[in-house]
Amino acid sequence: MLRVPVSTTGVHGPIRQVAGGLPNIDDLSFLTPRSDVVFAAQNGSSSNKGPDRVVAIYPNGTYKPVLTSADGLASPSATAVRGNRLYITDGGVPEPHDPKLQTARINFPALLAGAAH
Repeated sequence: MLRVPVSTTGVHGPIRQVAGGLPNIDDLSFLTPRSDVVFAAQNGSSSNKGPDRVVAIYPNGTYKPVLTSADGLASPSATAVRGNRLYITDGGVPEPHDPKLQTARINFPALLAGAAH
């Protein structure tokens, strides 16, 4: 994941890598409009190369899984945040091919514990 700062005049600053080693990211959403913490959907089922999970990525480049296939994810393809809810579209690529929209409550204190801001 790359970070590109943009000034109020629209001029971009230096591009830097925030996080690496996260294959198959289909989509991401910021925790809040002013946050630099993101949720990213990793869709491993579509390529058979990697996990099906949603990870929280922090500005210091660390990340942690917040939802996995053990939580019922099967090909997560998009994320959206509204208030304290995370919405995940799930493509249902693997058997039994059950696409759906899933929701999860965001525990802000637990999510931000130890995160660099």
